Amino acid sequence: MEGYRGSGAHLAVVAGVFATAGSLLGKLAGGADASSLASLLLKGVLLVSMIVCNTVGCTFFVKALHGSGSSLPVTVASAATNYICSAFVGFIVFDESTSLVWWCGTSLVLLGLILICNVPAEKTTFVEEKLKHQ
Repeated sequence: MEGYRGSGAHLAVVAGVFATAGSLLGKLAGGADASSLASLLLKGVLLVSMIVCNTVGCTFFVKALHGSGSSLPVTVASAATNYICSAFVGFIVFDESTSLVWWCGTSLVLLGLILICNVPAEKTTFVEEKLKHQ
């Protein structure tokens, strides 16, 4: 990654996938029975795996931030990936359903993040001109 200053979006997507995996492992660990030694060991393995996934996800997120000129596109890519993957994992693994209201809410959150990312060029130019004159 040395010398590379791209968008960092692909690393943010990987971070979002690891965040989803960490959430999945945490939910599985929370639901695991701890009545026997084997199930207690399974619960411990799931919890350690969750911590590892979250650590790796944070590492990719930081690398994505480093590779990007702004933190906002990285945040949008990571959040979008996490939301969408979590919905699909919940549907596939836990037979959860998402309503139209959930999808609309997720879309509005992501739209808000995208709007924050798109600062008009005029404002940036105006601010830069002000800074030059000081």
